[in-house]
Amino acid sequence: MKSDDYLIYNYDNELMNKYGFNYKENDYAVSLETVADKRNVAYIKEEYIYINDKKAMNINEELNLKGMHNINNIMFIFAACDILNLDFEKVTMSIKEFKPLEHRMEFVANINGVDYYNDSIATIPASTMNAVNALKNVNTLIVGGKDRGVNLDELIKFIANNEQIENVICLPKTGEFIQAGLVGSDKNVSFVEKLDEAVLLAKKVTKPGTICLLSPAASSYGFFKNFEERGRLFKQFVLENNI
Repeated sequence: MKSDDYLIYNYDNELMNKYGFNYKENDYAVSLETVADKRNVAYIKEEYIYINDKKAMNINEELNLKGMHNINNIMFIFAACDILNLDFEKVTMSIKEFKPLEHRMEFVANINGVDYYNDSIATIPASTMNAVNALKNVNTLIVGGKDRGVNLDELIKFIANNEQIENVICLPKTGEFIQAGLVGSDKNVSFVEKLDEAVLLAKKVTKPGTICLLSPAASSYGFFKNFEERGRLFKQFVLENNI
């Protein structure tokens, strides 16, 4: 990069801080908290995203993008827009109208008071945990898929400690390990062989006013062509198998 170029970086990232890069005055630090020692900074104060002293957007806006990890992404957008001298109000409108990727925390339908979300693209535990944290009201979690040797201990601990999740419906193959790891917890844990069985069971056990989330934390291969097929079948079963 040249001296007059801009770097927008995550000020909260441990690796970025550990290596002590020689940041330029042009560069923008992005932090979920207030940063006082940088010339250009995107931060959150009193529920607003600020770029330096300019108020950009209220973090409680009704957005299709859910969760603080997406708010963090939006802060990078505003930093770039500040560099380009774009209108923050127009940027906010564009963000509010943005439609996320299919299969990523995708709202499917409200059936009998339950919101169904398709998060089939979540093929690692971290994505599933982010989805649960973002949606906040997950009563039933459908999880499990191809075993690629990914460590599931953190996910199991997360599920066990999450007060909102009451029902965990496990699918082959990783669902077997998750089910075993939740033995002794206060969760209602079930194991089923097929996705349509998981949806039917979810409709029986999920409380009205809450969320049923498909977020497998595992690959689809071996059971489906890809995560897209898994997600579309989930949506089909949700909409067709009304009980």
